[in-house]
Amino acid sequence: MTMRRYSNLRPALAWGGSFGAVVLLWQCAALVVALPGPLAIMRRIGTDGPALYWNAGLATLRCALPGWAGATVAAALCALPATMWPVLAPGLFQLGVMSYCLPSLAIGPVLMIVLDGDGPRIMLAALASFFTMLVGTMTGLRACSPSQTLLVTAFGGTALQALLRVRLRAALPAWFAALRISAPASVLGAMVGEFLGAEHGLGVLLINAQQSLDLSRTCAVTLVSAAFAGGLYAGVGIVGHACTHWARDMPLDLARDSEALRAGWTAGPNRMRVLLHGAGRLAGTTVLALGAWWLVLRMSGVTPYVGRSPYDVLLHLTDGAEGPPRISAIAGELGITLQDMAAGLVGGIMAGLVLAMCSQLWPPLHRLLAGPVFVMQAIPLIATTPLLILLFGRGEAIVVTVGTIVTFFPVFVTVSQSFAQTPRTALALIAANGGGRVDALRRVQLPAALPSIFAALRIAAPLAMTGALIAEWLATGRGMGYMLLNAVSMSDYDGLWARVTVTTTVSMILYGLVGLGEVVAMRALTGGRDR
Repeated sequence: MTMRRYSNLRPALAWGGSFGAVVLLWQCAALVVALPGPLAIMRRIGTDGPALYWNAGLATLRCALPGWAGATVAAALCALPATMWPVLAPGLFQLGVMSYCLPSLAIGPVLMIVLDGDGPRIMLAALASFFTMLVGTMTGLRACSPSQTLLVTAFGGTALQALLRVRLRAALPAWFAALRISAPASVLGAMVGEFLGAEHGLGVLLINAQQSLDLSRTCAVTLVSAAFAGGLYAGVGIVGHACTHWARDMPLDLARDSEALRAGWTAGPNRMRVLLHGAGRLAGTTVLALGAWWLVLRMSGVTPYVGRSPYDVLLHLTDGAEGPPRISAIAGELGITLQDMAAGLVGGIMAGLVLAMCSQLWPPLHRLLAGPVFVMQAIPLIATTPLLILLFGRGEAIVVTVGTIVTFFPVFVTVSQSFAQTPRTALALIAANGGGRVDALRRVQLPAALPSIFAALRIAAPLAMTGALIAEWLATGRGMGYMLLNAVSMSDYDGLWARVTVTTTVSMILYGLVGLGEVVAMRALTGGRDR
């Protein structure tokens, strides 16, 4: 009984030890680098009064929570019909990608004009959370074994009954994982809205601290925002662990777990027909998106001075009356941004995979890393970038650092979740044949994690674009990120909408390339079996 009691305390002790180590290292680093240490920050919070930060955090949560909840509901409303009628899945996914790839720094000023009150901040929080919830919900709803749904049908059940009795329960692990990832994102989205214009909130407090060059208050706001996001993350984790303890007893089916294979990507004899079908779906999604763009502008009442239609953007990109077409200059900006994005994406993927595998081989490492990893993710990127500039300067190092930070978290969390849910029977089979943890990782866990790895890549690719835009805006002064904010400050709405369109389109192409890579990898692993 005593040993069991201490074993239950191990995760809490590991978290406490990891946080203690981080605080100690931070305090020691503060003696060398010109940054406030934990003691100085705590003194500053005491001097300002905890009520100042508490009220600002509540103001931010007042926008983050409705946006997070709205994104969760909207994702469910899209995922449920897409599961019952799979023909809808590709189009809904493409629309979700479009919403996810919209640069918040660019679309924020437009939302400030279109919406009133807290509407822009709630919408930015929802946009930051929606796609993650959509991927997690749809992946979860299709995670059950086909034999289970066939059993419901064999006893006279309908597709709706199979959804309610089988699929919803099977969706819980992936759904809770998506909730955990999207919780800090919703707080960050609300703070971006406050950064662009608000009266109260952590973002406003952060702006005031940075404008007055108050470094200690800047760090204090950063830690407080991490604490609020951490509360959401920890709460979802506790509830999710209690509700999904059975997940490791589910059978393993790699073709079933692959989103790309389920979405209808095949490589059978009729490849040309499949390609034409995919091109038709992409064209239909594009037409639907353009129609939605035009309809939103018409219904929102945005003046033509601010809102630009797809035709206006096309004219702006192809206009060459004063020299080369403007799309040439934008393509040059995009090339710089793509290089910055690739550097951060590769860094985040490698760091996430390596640490996830190391923590699987040595389980105490996962508990030691959990606290610092989450703190790094929960701290708003807009707040940490000025601090990172002091450490790394304004060169390529800051771009790689920001991109790695923003993409590392979804890769590490998603892959670690997949490792933790490896079926016990598969691990027992490896152990029975004399294999150790390395054999289990190489033969079972890594192949079983491939769908989760590609799901993380789909989440991380647009995040890497966002990280590159933020680094260019705040640090390097180059590329698409800098020109986006320059267009906002100059009221160049033609240039703003054109760059938003180009950035979103490129992000969607990257998302499609990740899906194509998943098809190749999964078909090679499953021997060409689509389902």
